[in-house]
Amino acid sequence: MNLNGYNKWTQKDRVTGFEKFAYGCGEISTNIVFTIATSLLVMFYTDVAHVSPSIIGMIIAISQVFNGVSDITAGFIVDRTRSKYGRARVWMLRMSIPYAVAAVLLMTVPQIAPMAQAVYIFITYNLMLTVVYTLFQLPFATTMTYMTRSQDERAKINIVRMAMSPIGNILVTLLFTRILGMMPGGGMDSQRNWVVLTAIYAVFAAAMMLFCFASVRERVVVKDDMAGEKIPLKKAIPALFKNKYFVMLFLFFVFFAMYQTFSGTMATYYCKWIVGDTNIIGNVNTACYGITIIATLLLGKVMDFTTKKNWCMLGALFIIGGSLILLLNPTSIALVTFGGLLRGIGMTPILGMIFTMIADCIEYGQWKTGLRTAGAIQSAVTSGQKFGQGIGSALIGFIMEANTYSGNASAQSAQALSTISNLFIYGIAVLGVIMIFILCFYHLDKEYPKIMKELLEREAKIELKEEK
Repeated sequence: MNLNGYNKWTQKDRVTGFEKFAYGCGEISTNIVFTIATSLLVMFYTDVAHVSPSIIGMIIAISQVFNGVSDITAGFIVDRTRSKYGRARVWMLRMSIPYAVAAVLLMTVPQIAPMAQAVYIFITYNLMLTVVYTLFQLPFATTMTYMTRSQDERAKINIVRMAMSPIGNILVTLLFTRILGMMPGGGMDSQRNWVVLTAIYAVFAAAMMLFCFASVRERVVVKDDMAGEKIPLKKAIPALFKNKYFVMLFLFFVFFAMYQTFSGTMATYYCKWIVGDTNIIGNVNTACYGITIIATLLLGKVMDFTTKKNWCMLGALFIIGGSLILLLNPTSIALVTFGGLLRGIGMTPILGMIFTMIADCIEYGQWKTGLRTAGAIQSAVTSGQKFGQGIGSALIGFIMEANTYSGNASAQSAQALSTISNLFIYGIAVLGVIMIFILCFYHLDKEYPKIMKELLEREAKIELKEEK
């Protein structure tokens, strides 16, 4: 079977525009709490709950050990799931309500003894991000690989998904702090206000995912060496780590998530202490993420001009430029906003291409090992994101604590201010360089046509054998 035959065969896998829109709504859902956790949670802990930055950094760092294990475990759980709703999609239904509840618990930090308070934060942080979010986001992302095997359809689904993705971020970064500031009883300084507003956002996020669950369908019928049966862990784990592109994309997601954490968290501190205006936080993040809506739609028109790898490397260059431009005038609101715009342009090709690269990696893994471990490979996204988020948050906490930052202070020391500036400018630029370096070793774009030809010929033989 050649690739032309494959394209004809996948006509039955066409996905409707409504279904693509519904899947994009699921992306909005996953981004709402993720944005709260990466952009606002550390500041909530330090400036509202008044917890030491070093304690927060330690909790988040330790939690990533559990996070990494939970992502790989969740991937295997998805691969072994069988239900009337499919392998991955069913988890959207199962985890939507726990997702909303766990998000609210993040903000209900009691004002008790520091050690007991740290224990509470550790438990609720891991409940949300290690358990619930993992079994919420990873199956959602894996669902795309079961909706269709057509590269064209996957690309279209992902373009719609990534065009809608910034909406969740914007709903948080543009509106959350502004709404808090208008709420009675203390504005941003009131923990009650944080709890109430997070609950509203969480309920909305859960409703969006339930809509996604009700609207999308799994179409792919697995034909691998296991004949669609559950893959034993003793076979699945070695198969996963024989996939070199899984390892590369995992590392890429670690540093990309670190970038997102540095960009989101440090933008909040940078606007508050360097620029002196917390109201522009929403403007900066809207410039960064809002531009991706338009840019992603445009990307769909030009994506064939070069490889996915090259698009991602170009995006990393824009991220680097968006950070270093602040060296011209660190306190300029215009430059801070323009820098966010450049970083948003840079994120567009990365977010537009990286998830289809994961799908390509799944096909490579099946070709390489004879086993289709879609959920486990998709864990490259969520485990990498969580490792990166945790490492980034921990680094921010430790570095700022070591450089005299205090969430209780009305003014910060020169050393603390310099640290905030350096993390936001140089820290992000370094992460961009590392992402480019990792991608230098990625060659699947060129190898993919040959791999798919061989894989489809192999599957045709399996199908013929089953018919006999």
